[in-house]
Amino acid sequence: MKKKNIIIIILLAVFFILVGAGIGAVLNVSDERLRQQSLETLQNSEGRDNHHAVGRNIMDEAFTGIMNDDEALRDIITSNEVTVVNFFASWCDPCRRETPELIDYQADHSGESLDVVGVNIDDNPKNRDEFLEEFGVTYPVFEFEDESAAIESYKIHLMPTTFFVDSEGTIVRAYIGEVGTDLIDSYVNYVKEES
Repeated sequence: MKKKNIIIIILLAVFFILVGAGIGAVLNVSDERLRQQSLETLQNSEGRDNHHAVGRNIMDEAFTGIMNDDEALRDIITSNEVTVVNFFASWCDPCRRETPELIDYQADHSGESLDVVGVNIDDNPKNRDEFLEEFGVTYPVFEFEDESAAIESYKIHLMPTTFFVDSEGTIVRAYIGEVGTDLIDSYVNYVKEES
């Protein structure tokens, strides 16, 4: 009876050790491999990157500066390897949630060849200005000079929408929905590799 109990205990211990080792192996996937898998997924993705604007040049549009606009949008784009252009409105809840992430992303990447730019659409100036003040937006903010034509031309019907633009002004990637820093990193890395 004692031998049987000892054998059962040993078998259970071996079983749990093997299960633990298997879980450990799964959890031990390196960050670099995960980044590579994310990038491969982006490169092979269809969905959100079938956006009408991908491949178009955003510098074909005229913009008006709203705040932190010491440089024209064209100059910002051409002086950076990647520009993250985020379309937002004050009434958009996902826009409100992602704005602090965009501010942090811009601050964390200052000094790099990368900028975040906001483009306010479908909003009134009072609400827009209150939104920008509430969040303490530090990156440049613009608006289209001919908003309705640009919205239709670029098919920006859902917000937030974010374009990832190369130094030539070409929209390389587009994302519809709320962005976070990991997603921005993945898309920025893809644009860098494509350039």
